[in-house]
Amino acid sequence: MSEAKNILALDVGDVRIGVAIANTIARIPNPLAILPNGPKVFHEIESLVREHDISSIVVGLPRNMSGEETGQSEASRNFAGKLKEYVKVPLSFADESLSSKKAEQHRSELKRNPKEPLDDVAACFILEEHFRSHND
Repeated sequence: MSEAKNILALDVGDVRIGVAIANTIARIPNPLAILPNGPKVFHEIESLVREHDISSIVVGLPRNMSGEETGQSEASRNFAGKLKEYVKVPLSFADESLSSKKAEQHRSELKRNPKEPLDDVAACFILEEHFRSHND
């Protein structure tokens, strides 16, 4: 049996970063935080990595309906590149196509205010996609 490790997923947006966490044994993503995307976000993620003993980070990579990368994909790759300067854990990417739409579809069962952001829930779907495509 393999050792349980904690993984963070990031749903990178221009305004906010949704953060979710799961361990590799249970594979049940949980919303963790919504961070403002600004100069302090890298330090905040670095703190989460230490606090939750994170072994790797998955960054959502947007694609269009044809599966091609977009301008936002480049922004996510640039964000991950800068994040590598702050954290010393492996980073990977997972397709985040429709993660925000899926999060919105779950809003009513989450009992969240209609104006409350769901970036952390979208990050859960990024982790689910990661688990589907990898056998960590």
